[in-house]
This record gives sequence, C-alpha cells and structure tokens, in this order.
Amino acid sequence: MSDLIRKYRALSFEQRTVVNTMIGLFFSFALACGKLVIGFFTDYNLISVAVYTFALLLAKLECVLGVKTERRTFEQRNALTAVFLLLSSLVYIGFMSRMFFIERKIKNNGMVPVLLLAFLSFCELGFAIAGLLRTKNRGHYYRNIKIINFCVALIAILTTQMAILNMQSQTGIVSVVNAYTGIGVGCFIALCAVYILIAPKVSVVGREHNVFLLREKKKNGLLDMNKKTAELLLCKSFVYGSYLYLANIQGEKVDGKIKRGPSLWNRINILLKILCCILSEILLFVWLFGRGILFLRSACLPQRLEKLMRENGFERINGTD
Repeated sequence: MSDLIRKYRALSFEQRTVVNTMIGLFFSFALACGKLVIGFFTDYNLISVAVYTFALLLAKLECVLGVKTERRTFEQRNALTAVFLLLSSLVYIGFMSRMFFIERKIKNNGMVPVLLLAFLSFCELGFAIAGLLRTKNRGHYYRNIKIINFCVALIAILTTQMAILNMQSQTGIVSVVNAYTGIGVGCFIALCAVYILIAPKVSVVGREHNVFLLREKKKNGLLDMNKKTAELLLCKSFVYGSYLYLANIQGEKVDGKIKRGPSLWNRINILLKILCCILSEILLFVWLFGRGILFLRSACLPQRLEKLMRENGFERINGTD
C-alpha cells in the first residue's frame, strides 16, 4: 500500500487527474447502475437521476479517452463531451421541473445526516474549484474534466439545499424554490457545455506561442526593435489577472507567448484568503459571473494579437490555430 501511495504522489498533475477520474468513473457507474435498477422497482425518480449521471460519466469518459488514445480527433472528442454534458443538463432540468406539478416528498433523516451531507458537498465544491484553478494552461481535456466535476458539485450542493429545506417543512414536501434553483443549475450546466464546445476556437489554451517577423519597418509604431524583450497588454483585469504578450526580440523576429498575470487571489495575504473562503457561498457566483465576462473580453486573443501586429507591419510565421 505504501508503494502505491508513493507512486501516486510521484505522478504529475495530469496523470493524477486521469487516475482520479478513472477511479471515480468506476464507482459512479456502479452507483448509477444501482439507482437505475432500484428505480425500475421502487422510485421512478431514480431513473432520471441515473440517466443524467450516465450522461455526465460519458462526458468525462470522452476526456479520459482523448488523453489516453488517438482514435478520434480532439474536435470529435470535445464535441461529444459537450453533447453529453448538454444532454445531462436537459435531463436534470426536466427532472427538477417536475416539482412544479408533482409533490415530491423526501424522507427527513435528522440533523446529523444533513450536516454530514452539507460538509461533504461543500468539500466537493471546494475541490472542484481548486481543480479548475489548477488546470490553468494544462490543456482542454483536463479543464473539461474539472468543469464536469464542478457541475457535479453544484448538483450535490442543490441536493443539500433540498435536504435542509425539507427539514424546515412541516409537511415534508420539498419547496418549489428547489425547482427554480434546479432549473438554474441545469441552465448553468448547459452553458458549460456550450463553453466546452466553443472554448478551443476562442480561448488562448493551446495557442499561446506566437512568432512574428517584421516585414514593413515604416508601419511599426508598436514595438521598439532595439530592445531585447517586448510586453504588450492584450486584456486588463485587476481581479483575474491581465493577459500579456511577453516576447523576446531577435533582429526582426519577435518570439513570445500569451500569458495571464497573477490574479487577485494570488496577490492577497492569507487572512483575506480565509475571509474569502468563509464568504465563498456568497462570492462564488459573483466570481463565476466576472470570469464569464473576462472570457468574453479575452475571446480570440491570438487572432486579435495577429491583427494588431499585422497593422504594424508584422507577419506571423508560426501557426497557433
């Protein structure tokens, strides 16, 4: 056992992500199969739960297969991941919408199980957010896995909310508020599916390296070619970190990469980080909304950089698309 632990700790982040995902797929598949079988004989709601779980697992599986094999192109794998995630969101929205028409009762198991469920759900959410932050510039497959994990964590949080509200209900009937929240979570998962589909075409990941050659010196009013390095601000963000083009200048050649600077989280001290963790439930959706705006602002940065350089007499001599 100690050898296995030591080998696991020696793995890179990418290798750990694949191993953890494969183990999680195995156990989640077994649980989903159990829910499906039980659903046929007792509670038909479990069939819906099993279906959207299977869709989430298939989305993850496509990411793992994309890392491990080359039987399909990245575009095909990425599209299938988005389709399965979208299917999961539609099933989940339909499942939660039923609460408008059917009174669904949930067994009240007491305070201790609910608190344990809440603790596990928030831990899962914390790990999912940490995973998202750590996948910066590590590739689309790894980022997609963490996005799916985040969607699963949101569903777990909603399940906790339903259990807590059920404790406050004297009739034992889950409030219709859960239906609205569930539809909101389902719509967010659908947006994640759309993001996974379009991100490779507009994001910086995989297209960081850009090399240019100065063809028309008279047009150049952008870079001082007598210096050894160059820095261009492409998209400014105080909270999430600005996107910069950092390059070395060698004669008429400009060779550099698009990088994102340190975010506010990396710049603040430990006390402020603890405060943010305490307020995480409040700040989470604000952070996500702002991150979405940054994604739109920074869309197609490589193309925008190429256009800027071309207007100043440069020609790109390497392909990043």
